[in-house]
Amino acid sequence: MDIAQLRKSLIQAIEIAKRDGVAKRARADEATRLYEKFLESTAVPVFRAMAGALKGEGLLFEVMTPLGGVRLVPERQREDGIELTLDATLDPPAPVLSVLRSRGSRTVRKERPLTDAQRVEGVTDQDVARVLIEELRPWLER
Repeated sequence: MDIAQLRKSLIQAIEIAKRDGVAKRARADEATRLYEKFLESTAVPVFRAMAGALKGEGLLFEVMTPLGGVRLVPERQREDGIELTLDATLDPPAPVLSVLRSRGSRTVRKERPLTDAQRVEGVTDQDVARVLIEELRPWLER
């Protein structure tokens, strides 16, 4: 093996990785900025409206707003709930819904993208409400 050629290939791979890293960080920064705006203007209001509608039906849920996310939690099982966060490990970063449900000693955790479109741009309040209703079904059966 030619060591000079190997070294040249390695240096080229390092340069490409650095450029890709800079571009990925820029995409992540932009996605985070858009996601924060989306949380404030769309997701949190929909989660709050859903909690209010559930309360009207006799199902007590509370909305929590941890840093960088929003969570809908049943008042009697506070470790359970539906949480929306930004998964920055994806490229491009995308909003992800995590559902945690306990039944006795068994805990089930499920994660799914908020929508099929990976990006937060264009996600409407109807999209958020639709996904929330889908994921609330196990709680609605009671």
